[in-house]
Amino acid sequence: MDAELFTWHTQSDTLHDLQEGLSLAQNSGAKSLLVLTCKQNNYPEEVLNSLLSACPLKLFGGIYPMLTLQETLIKQGALIIGFKEDFDVTLFSQLNHVTNEACLEKLITSTLEKKDNFSGQDNFLMFYDALIPNIEGFVDCLFECLDHGINIAGGGAGNSDLIQRPCIFTNQGIHSNTVLLVTLPRKLNTSVAHGWRIFQGPFLASEVQGQTVQSLNYRPAYEIYCQAIESATEHKFNNTEFFDIAKNFPLGIEDINNNLIVRHPILEKNNTLQCFGNIPINSMVYLLEGDTETLIDATALAAITAFSELSQTTIPTTMIFDCISRVLFMKDEFEKELNAIATHCPSPALFGVISLGEIANSQSGAIRLLNKSIVISSW
Repeated sequence: MDAELFTWHTQSDTLHDLQEGLSLAQNSGAKSLLVLTCKQNNYPEEVLNSLLSACPLKLFGGIYPMLTLQETLIKQGALIIGFKEDFDVTLFSQLNHVTNEACLEKLITSTLEKKDNFSGQDNFLMFYDALIPNIEGFVDCLFECLDHGINIAGGGAGNSDLIQRPCIFTNQGIHSNTVLLVTLPRKLNTSVAHGWRIFQGPFLASEVQGQTVQSLNYRPAYEIYCQAIESATEHKFNNTEFFDIAKNFPLGIEDINNNLIVRHPILEKNNTLQCFGNIPINSMVYLLEGDTETLIDATALAAITAFSELSQTTIPTTMIFDCISRVLFMKDEFEKELNAIATHCPSPALFGVISLGEIANSQSGAIRLLNKSIVISSW
């Protein structure tokens, strides 16, 4: 049975067109709406708040750098998906004020206790403000509070300029510093890929503070990073913007299943590497490399894996969470990645977001924050 009831999109950046789409969705017979918009639209916040608050249907979603629909990358506009189910939505708010594990656990527990129908729910989508300071602490606590056996997929909302602004949608309007957890009506199947391979290493992460790598092999991290790349390639950091080189050489942490969790160095500061995600102290860190072909091949394999696990009697809804850095890396060839998914997708209900960080279960079941990766989720 097809869970997707209504699909509408526009490449217009006007709020009037979004309003028209919401009106059509409300008249479609849908009970819940996933509303996604591009950051480039720059909707007036107060007017957008009023529009979302006036919607009589359950509403969830957010603002992302870009969106995807089938094989098309949408850089401007909006996407609305209507579902026949009345989805349950839980908002965890003011996470910028929660600074330690005990406070996180208290906030998550107290929020879940207000939900009478949360018991036994195991399948979720997660939309979150990508610039929450402790998103990894949040997902670790959420995993513990929901008794482990959950399936989850999600992606960070916001803008690639990394300036925090409200970006998460509910019926109460638009929010920042929040996580939105959406309960799915069926089992969620996910498949994860990145396509990056080891270039050099390992290096010992000898001094780390959260997302900042201060030293590798007991030497300044930026110095080691530059030397490793410059000694083996034609790249030179003294005459090129850091990001233009770093997007080609992410860091990789080996997990307990010997899989690489990718971390994206986004800037250099005082001889340290600032990453988009934590790196554990004393972990072994690799420099990675890749090309368009390896990234797309990994995505195609993930798509085959994801769709082979689905029931043959169900027409699935498929949502992808694809990292903004993959778009920046592949440039004009990025839509080949979308084509690699669409080729194997058994349903026309295929859409997604270009995200700032991705959320998915690891092989061990734990929830992980990913960088420079793609999560394919179907239910």
